[in-house]
Formats: sequence, structure tokens, C-alpha cells
Amino acid sequence: MADLPRLCIFGDSHYACLKQAEVQGLVDTSGVDLEYWGHVGGRFRYLEFRDGAVHPLDDFTARRFARFNAKGREFLPAADFDVIHVTGARVYVWKLFHQVLRGLVQGPYLSSGLARRILVDGLRGQTGYQLAAGLASTGTARVLLSPIAYYTADPDRFADLVTPEMAALIPERVPEFWGIMERVAAEDGIELLRQPEGTVTGGLFTDPDYAVAGHVEKQDFEHHNAAYGAEILARAVAMARG
Repeated sequence: MADLPRLCIFGDSHYACLKQAEVQGLVDTSGVDLEYWGHVGGRFRYLEFRDGAVHPLDDFTARRFARFNAKGREFLPAADFDVIHVTGARVYVWKLFHQVLRGLVQGPYLSSGLARRILVDGLRGQTGYQLAAGLASTGTARVLLSPIAYYTADPDRFADLVTPEMAALIPERVPEFWGIMERVAAEDGIELLRQPEGTVTGGLFTDPDYAVAGHVEKQDFEHHNAAYGAEILARAVAMARG
């Protein structure tokens, strides 16, 4: 294993679908030394980047992260890996995209400069992004970032959130938004990865085929299943091999 590219999946509860994809054999992970380091998102409030690593702020958090890591790691050193794929990690883009789209249809008050500022500040202000930027700043690991996927499409729940006027802007504007964020992330040493196009419906939602089981009953429109995890994990493994 020592000669294989060392890949770490670091994330919040959204990394679970990647693990499920591996366990179910949906992704060929041969050719990489794969490791997971993560926990539910609430614990991300108790993480910080210092001395080349992501460190928990207290022993309880350290033990929680160690529990779900095959090597019992209590902190995450960038130098131990060739590629770190930050997955979910409480990094949201849907709300930022929605905010800018809503502003654009309300009148000529949202300039391109202000729209960019909303996206840039909104991205850089999120804790998970800051942890990714810290890892990238070491220059020892290639850092990938897949933000939390769009909400699962549901006409009853989201019908009033995206107006026809906003929907008309999505095909042109949302790719622009991603482009802005990709360039900003690159400045911080991060490779920001867009949600795979084949998982998207209506330009701003995730296809229900990728929803968790019983998502309507559970009112869980945010998490996704092993099929979605396979899309994300396969991409990360391919990039690590490369």
C-alpha cells in the first residue's frame, strides 16, 4: 500500500454515501490507499486548522472522529496524504446560488460585482471551506472539494422557492456561479468540483433517483444515497490515480 496514492475522504455526514458506495462495490477503489476521516456536521464547529493539520478543539471531538477512522486518527495531517477530498463538510452552495438568482430577478440592483462578492464571501466564510484552504496551504496534498449536493427535487416542498423568472436564469447563470467559485478556490489552492451533471435536474436540484430511502417521510432532502456517493467517489479515486 505504501506505493499507492494516498487518498483521504474528509467530510461530514455527506461522506457516508461514499463509504456506502465502496462497501456495496459500486466503485473500484483499487490503485489507491483509501482512508476516511469524518463525522456529523455539528462536530465541525469544534475543528480548527493549525500546524499543518485539522485538529479537534476538545478530546471528545477527537475521540468521535477517531472512532470512524480505520487508523484511529484524532487529527488529520495534510502531509500524510497525496490527495484529500473534502466532501460536503458543511460547505453549501445552493443557498448562495438561490440568493443571487432571487436578487437578479428583483430588479437592476444586484450588480455583477455584488453578485460575485456574495458568492465569494459566502464560500470563503464557511468553516469547511476554511479547513480545506488550510490543508491546501501546506502544499503537501492536492485538495479537492465537493460541496454539499443540491436539495433533492420535490415540487411540493420547493415550488415557491424557484420562480419561473429565476428558473429562466438558471441555465446561463448557475454555470457562471460555479466558474466564479472555481477560480476563487483555485486562488486558495483548492480544486472545487461541480456536482456531476447527470445527477442534476432542473438546473438547481438533485434527481430523486439519488435521494436517500424514504426521504419524503424522513423530510431529508439534503442527504443522498450510495448511487450518488459512487459518482463522487469514482471521480475522486480517478483523480487520485492520475
